[in-house]
Amino acid sequence: MKPSSIKYYFKESFTGLLKNRLMTVASMATVAACILIMSFSYCMVNNLQYMLTQLEDDIGIAAFMPSNATAEQVENVKKEIEGIEHVAEVEYVSPDAALEDLKKELDADDILAGLEGENNPLSNSFNISIDDIKNQEIVLQNLNEIKQRGDLENIKDAHSETEVLIKINTIITVIGIVVIAILVTISVVIIVNTIKISVFTRKTEINIMKYVGATDWFIRWPFIIEGVLIGLLGALIPMLIAWPAYAKSISMIYDFFPVIKNMVTFRESSEIFSILLPFSLIFGILLGVIGSVTSIRKHLKV
Repeated sequence: MKPSSIKYYFKESFTGLLKNRLMTVASMATVAACILIMSFSYCMVNNLQYMLTQLEDDIGIAAFMPSNATAEQVENVKKEIEGIEHVAEVEYVSPDAALEDLKKELDADDILAGLEGENNPLSNSFNISIDDIKNQEIVLQNLNEIKQRGDLENIKDAHSETEVLIKINTIITVIGIVVIAILVTISVVIIVNTIKISVFTRKTEINIMKYVGATDWFIRWPFIIEGVLIGLLGALIPMLIAWPAYAKSISMIYDFFPVIKNMVTFRESSEIFSILLPFSLIFGILLGVIGSVTSIRKHLKV
């Protein structure tokens, strides 16, 4: 493509955008509205999944050894548990450390006083973290084998809570995908029809160019560039609104409900928009190109 042709295409594109500025604004507003709604849906679904992941991480397994276990037995069992597939981390908790944790949890220093040292009824235990909550059942099977052998006395887990979290996560993921897919489809239909109206107002201009011998691509390129610019600006505008609005919303939630931060946290705005910004720009450009190419096709058949 010659530089002179490129210059001509861009000149015609800007001229067309300015000449039909009402439809240009309408097209940009359509793209912006669709992407803003999709951005909101993505932020909500992504944060819900992120919160569930945090709750999943808090659900671990506690394995308790017999009270008469020796230091050597404790070390051997710890190594065996670390070797179980899907076990991410094994934290050893001594009876003294367990007692201190219990005092803090119950705020009962006076009541539990005197249980230190030889009077401590608690046993050696392990806090076990899993690489994925879905693998909890596999890890429990291996731990039960160690328990049946007598090297573990008790195993505590949150099996029912785990199943609930997995189901909720699956439902949210499916709903999120369906909602975003519907919004994408609606966006494409709306933008195509909006650009069709814009192209229809210039059908006489297209027909004249066709009759004087202009090739299809010579006619197409200015419209495609127009579509790209409309899509690009239409995607950029909601991002400039959504990014600071998201950051401000999270800050306000933390300010009004500080207790939330102690339980779960939201995604940082940089984490969300490092994915959402390039996706939105690419999606906006594709919307513009698809809308332009689809809309002009019929008018090239003369």
